[in-house]
Amino acid sequence: MKLFGILGLLLCTVTLNVFASTDSNFEKFMSSNNSSDLEIQYNDLDQFLELSVLVLGPSNREKAPRVSAKTGTRLKGRTNRLTGLEGNRFYFDNFDNDEYVEILRGLKESLEALPSEVALSEFNSKEQLAYWLNLYNFTFLHELAVNHPDYKLNKIMKDEQDADFLNKKVLVVSDTSLSLNDIKYNIVLPKYKSDPLTAYGFISGVIGAPSIQSEAFTGKTVFKQLKEIAFDFVNSNRGTYYGGRISVFYKNHLAFFDNDPSVVKDHVLDYLQDEVYSEIANMPADQLDMGISDWNDASLGEKRAYGAGISYNNAAFLDSASVSQRSGNEGSGGSMSVQNFVAEGLVSKSRLNIRFSAEELELLQAMGKRHEVRNGVIELKELSEEEVKALEDEKRLKKEPLN
Repeated sequence: MKLFGILGLLLCTVTLNVFASTDSNFEKFMSSNNSSDLEIQYNDLDQFLELSVLVLGPSNREKAPRVSAKTGTRLKGRTNRLTGLEGNRFYFDNFDNDEYVEILRGLKESLEALPSEVALSEFNSKEQLAYWLNLYNFTFLHELAVNHPDYKLNKIMKDEQDADFLNKKVLVVSDTSLSLNDIKYNIVLPKYKSDPLTAYGFISGVIGAPSIQSEAFTGKTVFKQLKEIAFDFVNSNRGTYYGGRISVFYKNHLAFFDNDPSVVKDHVLDYLQDEVYSEIANMPADQLDMGISDWNDASLGEKRAYGAGISYNNAAFLDSASVSQRSGNEGSGGSMSVQNFVAEGLVSKSRLNIRFSAEELELLQAMGKRHEVRNGVIELKELSEEEVKALEDEKRLKKEPLN
């Protein structure tokens, strides 16, 4: 993902958008500055997702083949033939790797802490939406990881509003304790109620829901990304099918559609582009069968090293990326490399350097933020094997006692 600079001056006009039904604990999250061009960068999240998500591409509405029992047993794998070939997959078995889970924890905590550094009210509503979706998704993955393999996604997602997993307070944002359902139903839903696309941004980890993406949301592209997810889902067997059948996702997220099946129908028809269109169009909204489901984990179902697909040596993901900070002065030729921010605890030391461009950091300083930052452009880059070995040698020398 490209790094973006600030597009204009950050103005101080704040637009309040508080809904009457909003709980007082969440009112602070309803304000936004829609004159702001300040942007949050998510290069680190992108790198994690690229290593963890397998993109299967759009549906062709083909059914999965019948599964035969393995030799010597009468047991068959549970595959939903209608949806089994669809939806992106996540390497859930990576949760067996402690180092991978530690990386995930660092990313989640970095997002969680951002509003304590820069108030969310200083961002426009699109930036805030991207932030909340990314925070929800990485917290969701982290909670799965720390509960692996004891969680049961099918039970959690079938009745998500009552699920302890989603109602447990697992975050503190701007001094407010939050659950995953707080983000979804008490912040995003009331703040963006006029646009049902937001419902597609929350991952659930099951095949029958909108797919997990291989890139983080950004303020600049969040609604484009959500439209792409909606189009992919609606034009798949997971989202719609012959006979006026649509996904249970719409039943479970009816609140995002004004609790009105006719709004769901109109929304689906806006994105549907194949022969299923006429069957949905000719079905009265209150007679749509919102019953298509597949609660199986959206997993590849096999053990796999977390660096799979990218050439790494024995060094962990932590050491396979660096943060390079180039001097803002042309011709200076100076550059500085430090190890990945998760590996060396830079989450707490330089969060802002990771999340904002040089111009934005400069503006935040001018606004009186108490941060010591360098004037540079931050980018993540993959190290060569020689560079990784040099870092390992340097670390080993630092640990050896002086003679």
